[in-house]
Amino acid sequence: MIRAFPRLIFAVVIAGLLVSAGQARADEVTAISTGGQGDLTMCPAWWVDSDCRVYHHINLPAQIAVGDKVGLRFGSNPKHYRFPVVRIVRDGNTCSVFSQTTETKDVEKIEVASCQVSGAQ
Repeated sequence: MIRAFPRLIFAVVIAGLLVSAGQARADEVTAISTGGQGDLTMCPAWWVDSDCRVYHHINLPAQIAVGDKVGLRFGSNPKHYRFPVVRIVRDGNTCSVFSQTTETKDVEKIEVASCQVSGAQ
């Protein structure tokens, strides 16, 4: 029994890693329904201290899919921007729409507070 204990712990750890990896892939989706609004985070590359600015209540199209370029209008002095969608990550009822595939912190993204998976996954 004592000799089997390390193997049991190893098996539990491996099973946990496999489940985590499966969940990470399951959270990536290709299309969502947005509910029409979200929060845009912009992190300009030229800022030395990498401060990000969040614009709340940005109007969004009803659906967003990977590969889209979403037209956005935001700010008190309205700015127009075409946001390239390269990755969508769903976490419960919220979704994060990213303009790049690598980083998820301090990057340009759209947070959708209430989203649903849309289209074929």
